[in-house]
Amino acid sequence: MKWVLFTGTWRLFNEEVETDVRTSTREVLARGDGIITGGATGVDYFVMDEAMKIDPIAMRLRVIIPAYLESYIRDYYTNWCMKPVTKEIIDALAILLRKIKKVNTDALLEMPYDVITQDHYNMRNDEEITQSDSVHAFQVNKSTGTQDTLNKAKKAGIPIDVYKKYTI
Repeated sequence: MKWVLFTGTWRLFNEEVETDVRTSTREVLARGDGIITGGATGVDYFVMDEAMKIDPIAMRLRVIIPAYLESYIRDYYTNWCMKPVTKEIIDALAILLRKIKKVNTDALLEMPYDVITQDHYNMRNDEEITQSDSVHAFQVNKSTGTQDTLNKAKKAGIPIDVYKKYTI
């Protein structure tokens, strides 16, 4: 089994992005591979949600977050709850992440931090690359975070199998 990293924008998305991500998720799981993602809103949420529909015990899902789960959720509410990311979107993310942890604690990799800085997000991206065999990227408006992950994948020699760009 190969592990495919899904990376993409967490803040801006539309129906086309969601459809593409969910379709790609189904394709990866249908061929028997696993999925790695970063546990954020947007692209990561669509991946996790779709993967849990297909694999409800999360045996082929790895979610890497840059802190302990409750600290990560608190950080989202404190620092990222602003348009277009709403409380309802964060509520849905929190429910999904807790569900993943409940059904398979090995599927959720929590980095050992309570306070989160940009360095922790960068370390999370590094860990995603370390565990990945290939990348599926969904980049909205030249997202710098997605680009950082793509650059790290290229530097590590990890193939980028899917690379879709969107303007919203």
